[in-house]
Amino acid sequence: MQCWTQRLSGGSDTARSSMKERLAVARERETRFLMSFDMDRVNRRLLVLLAVFIALNFLDAFTTLVALKAAGFVELNPIASGLFHLDFGGFVLALALKYSPIVPLSYATLVGIEGKRPIPIRVVKVSALIVLVAADIFYLGVVGANTLTLAAHFF
Repeated sequence: MQCWTQRLSGGSDTARSSMKERLAVARERETRFLMSFDMDRVNRRLLVLLAVFIALNFLDAFTTLVALKAAGFVELNPIASGLFHLDFGGFVLALALKYSPIVPLSYATLVGIEGKRPIPIRVVKVSALIVLVAADIFYLGVVGANTLTLAAHFF
């Protein structure tokens, strides 16, 4: 660590200016990347992905409840399982925790892009797009596995 700090403080004017130039180039590249998105298209996709996310969350909760009412099934999620044992209050708390990500994702989807800070809003929207794609794929797998397990049990 001492060698690194000596290098920065020793002949550091050229090193600092080089780092500043690289940082400026990186920021310019990121800004161009963020500005390349068609925000109308991103907003439409965000709405669709958010609707799919909400529907898959509902289907996950529904298939979990159906499985818990059937004989021989248990909740594998240790947090939800512990909350389900607390009767109705625990069930409501489990659902509140399950649906809580909808609030920030809805905000990111519905926030307007007009204003003084277009870059941070674009960062939020592109991040939400990535998160919603990943969450939809995850919940598609969860709901699919739940449905296949229930279908195999009942049929």
